[in-house]
Amino acid sequence: MMASAQRSLLLTALASAVVLVLFISAGGLVRGYLSNAFEAYQSTYEIKNLSDGALKLQLDEETGIRGLAATGDPYFLQPYSEARGPLERVFDRLQLALGVPVVADALPLLADARRTSAAWHVQVAEPIVASPHGSAGRVRRYGKELMDHYRGDFAQIDVILEERNRGVTQQARDSIDRINIFLGFFVGLLTLAAVAYGAQQMSIAARSVTQERRAEEERRQRSELRAAYEAEKRIADTLQGAFTQRPLPRLETLSFSASYVPAVEDAKVGGDWYDAMALAKNRVLFAIGDVTGHGIEAAVTMNRARQSIISAALRDADPASMLTRVNLEIAMEGTRLVTAIAGIADAASYEFSYAIAGHPPPVLLEPGRRPRFLECGSVPLGAVTSPAYLTRRIQSVPGATIVLYTDGAVEHSRNVLEGEKMLLEAVAQAGEQADVDRAAFIHRKIFAGRSVGDDVAILTVGFTASNEMRALRRLERISS
Repeated sequence: MMASAQRSLLLTALASAVVLVLFISAGGLVRGYLSNAFEAYQSTYEIKNLSDGALKLQLDEETGIRGLAATGDPYFLQPYSEARGPLERVFDRLQLALGVPVVADALPLLADARRTSAAWHVQVAEPIVASPHGSAGRVRRYGKELMDHYRGDFAQIDVILEERNRGVTQQARDSIDRINIFLGFFVGLLTLAAVAYGAQQMSIAARSVTQERRAEEERRQRSELRAAYEAEKRIADTLQGAFTQRPLPRLETLSFSASYVPAVEDAKVGGDWYDAMALAKNRVLFAIGDVTGHGIEAAVTMNRARQSIISAALRDADPASMLTRVNLEIAMEGTRLVTAIAGIADAASYEFSYAIAGHPPPVLLEPGRRPRFLECGSVPLGAVTSPAYLTRRIQSVPGATIVLYTDGAVEHSRNVLEGEKMLLEAVAQAGEQADVDRAAFIHRKIFAGRSVGDDVAILTVGFTASNEMRALRRLERISS
């Protein structure tokens, strides 16, 4: 009996030692896999930061050149001048970082982006710097095409980095799964051997393990449910404030229509918005804008910009003053850049006044005339602390309509000129229709048979025919 007990104790100690060695070895392997994965993630994170830095510096240069082209004021070259030197250094660091074999496929994309940047400097930036007022529109449009190509290169680099992360994650998971299978097999054999030393103890241990696993699973499920609920509530609360659209004003002298359609290729929340609010003396504030990027942060910035424009209009209804006030708030907060148009429609004088912060130009549709683009210019909100926004005034006629839109309405293809042509044609056809929702009509005409690759917002503000009739009656009474 004593010898049997000693053998049992010896075998138990030996089995425990083997199990301990196996688990320590497995832990070391798991730790090594996780360490390698972490190093790969860290490397990808550093490359992503450099990639984002190269994109931001190029956009800073573009902002400075666009500001100079729009205003002719060399002050707006500050972002361009400050970004030129750092951009080349970031290119060099990024090229060195992409030398790792698993991401070397991104090197041709980086080389292409660098060539695109150089072409932009030579063919767009330098001509505009040399002659700000004489720079042709085709030069600026070509610059826009180069910047779209530049962004496309970095978007493909991001895809390669994401694929690398997924591959590292899957490799670590597969390695850990193989270790778990081996350990499970060994534990199974050990369990069968342990049956000889006590069925009761085996049953108790099995029940204990089962209960512990069940409890751990229940704790994990509760934790996941709680985290999902908190995230969902946080997002819902944020979007509730960001997407609450005030109803468009209802005035006999002015007509409104609006359309907002999110992108179908991406479920992320965008930053496009529009707004309109009645003011005193038969005037209406109208606004439209677009926040750079997507996601919850873009939605929050969007809502903040909308509210700031309304608040600024209540203090001073001059469009340039509104944008100047809103720009100061956004620049101080250091949030995303915002393009916007703010304007006033005066039904008493048939006048549109507006100011633009880096947004695509509005379209004016007047009775008996083809639609045309109005003047645009200046830098986006938040780009610089002291921009020079300009209030432009358009004396129009009864029945005239101004059409505002976000860049998704003209940039649905790489050919911006073709997009602008399609927009003008859609506006012209909308003007020929009676009793139609013009914004929805314009959107349908532009995207007939096409998928929406970006959020698109459209807002129209027009002087109604009833306003014209009242003016004629007033003239008749005066003449009589």
